[in-house]
Amino acid sequence: MKPLHYVMLAIMLVIGVIVGIDGVNRQNRAAFQQRATENQSSDGRTLYMRHCAACHGANLEGQPNWQTARADGSNPAPPHDASGHTWHHPDAYLIAVTLQGGAAVTGNPQNAMPGFAQQLTPQHAQAIIDYIKSTWPAEIQAQQATLNQ
Repeated sequence: MKPLHYVMLAIMLVIGVIVGIDGVNRQNRAAFQQRATENQSSDGRTLYMRHCAACHGANLEGQPNWQTARADGSNPAPPHDASGHTWHHPDAYLIAVTLQGGAAVTGNPQNAMPGFAQQLTPQHAQAIIDYIKSTWPAEIQAQQATLNQ
């Protein structure tokens, strides 16, 4: 082989290695992002079960007759699954209600949702919301996502 062929072969080998490494890096990044999403949903689920499930249900089903006011004017806890209205609100609103409480955010003193600012950080609240959103059908996730733009 001529020296030029060796140079070309070496260049092609280097390019092949770089492309291979880039492909591996892309796969690693994608795997990392998937793990991060799963961990966030997992942490959000754990936080949800600890702080929210007692009222909103272990399966996000809410309390029975959640749309019917009680004698004191408050409503039972709504579901956070696709049958509820959570997905009608942007994340910032949901975080505010989670941390400050329903009455403080809505101005309605009969909104019985307590605030969890003493127990949760904004990042915790976002993780809970991300977990809740992960249970919705894709079309509802897409609709709710438009509210966050």
